[in-house]
Formats: sequence, C-alpha cells, structure tokens
Amino acid sequence: MKLSKSLAIASIALALGTMAFADEAYDVIKKSSTLEAPDTSQAIMVITDIEKNGSTSVQEMYQFGRKHNGLINTVFDFRTPKTVKDTRVLQLEKETGEDDRWIYQPNLKQVRRIPMGERYKKFVGHEFTYNDMGIRKVDEDKHELLEKNVKVTVPGGKSYTCWKIKSVPLKKSEVEYSYRIQYIDTETYLPAKIEYFDKRDQSKLLKTYTTEDWIYLTSKTGKKYTMRMKARIVTAATGRQTTLDIKNPVMDAGISAAYFTQQYLSTGKAK
Repeated sequence: MKLSKSLAIASIALALGTMAFADEAYDVIKKSSTLEAPDTSQAIMVITDIEKNGSTSVQEMYQFGRKHNGLINTVFDFRTPKTVKDTRVLQLEKETGEDDRWIYQPNLKQVRRIPMGERYKKFVGHEFTYNDMGIRKVDEDKHELLEKNVKVTVPGGKSYTCWKIKSVPLKKSEVEYSYRIQYIDTETYLPAKIEYFDKRDQSKLLKTYTTEDWIYLTSKTGKKYTMRMKARIVTAATGRQTTLDIKNPVMDAGISAAYFTQQYLSTGKAK
C-alpha cells in the first residue's frame, strides 16, 4: 500500500513538472514571437547566396514595415540585380487564420497570391522560405522545454545562453519540416539558432537558421527595439547558404499606408 501511494505521488510530481516545463516553453516562445515591433520600419536588406563551392551572388531589396491594428504589414521590394529588379512581396498578418501574401513578378506583369501550399518554397530563389520571412504564431505549434542555459555559438563568433525548446507544428501540411529545435536567447528572446528536421526521417537535419548579429536600436521617437542585423540559413543536403544583412534601419519615422497594397506591388509607386 505504501509503495502504491509513493508511486502515485511520484507520478503526480512528474506530471506537474512536465506541465510546468510545457508552460515555461509556451511563455518563452510567446514572448519571442511577440517582441515589440515599431509602428513603422524601413531598411535595406542585402541577400547573399553562398554555394557549396564558395561562389556567391548578391541581391538587394528594400523592406517597408507598418503596424496596423497591432498586426504587422511588410513589403519586400527587390532593387538589384536586373534579374529580380521590381519583384515585390507583400505580407499582411492576420489575427486568426493564415496570413495573406502576394508576389508581383515583373516578367509576367501580374500580382499573384501565394497560397498556403507554396509557402514552404524558397523565397525568390533563396534558402529562406516564405514561411521563414514571417513570424510563426505561438499557438500553431506544441512546445516542449528540453533544456535550460544551453550555450550556443553561431557563425561569426557571437555566443548566447538559451532555452532549448522543441516546437512541433499542429498542421504539418503547412510547413516543410516535421519539427524545430529552437534555441531562444535568455537576454533578448531572439532565436539564436533554429534546427529544422525532415518530414520523412525525423532524425535528419533539414536546415539550420542562426542569428549572427543584433542590436538595441533607438527609433525616431526614442523607443528602443531589439533588432536582428544578420541571419543565416544553411541547407544540410546541399550545403547552400543564404545570409540576410540589414543596412540603414530606420524605425518609427512614418510611412504611407499605400506601400502595403497590391497597387504598390504592380507599380512601385506609393500614392
């Protein structure tokens, strides 16, 4: 009888501990995915593709962001080289349901909605996908805290102390991976590293994301934001990499709502 009672108490303690870890994981990811965003943002993004043999190609795009009713609207406007010039992508975050995304392809001279089934594909040919260029909502995954105070050093040498959290998507058809292992920095709540695992072989690494540099940025209104300045995606199977560098970021300087329309996508003019 005493043994049975001890086992019952141990089982309850284990269950409570597991629940506490799940709650902590959820809270960490929620804070990470809802870091305060500026009312408006502008920056130049330099995208560099690095092949396994070391050869590189570079593209440059402008990013415009706007917070509207608490939700984030973003435009990516490619400027160089000529092969991608005037390609534009619009992302409109929605409170519920899938976010809206459109792309303007200048060779076709048309705006096309990007359906959910295509959002796992490469973002204009890069190792980042359309999913990677947005922010995943906390309730779209089940989160499990695996370890605390994990030391992570990323390319470039920056070191982080992190929570290690496993995030499993509730709707696997919407993503290109089976689950993610996220390393969330305890200071900034930025993802220092994310490992994505294959759908068919869940032990097989698909790709790795790293935050290589970040800053505390003071906006035009004096508010301070945590901002990623350099990120990298490496695809395990091919060794191909894409880096994303942020140049000349400006926050809370005001920007016209006309940028976040399909008309801007097709004309490049915010009237």
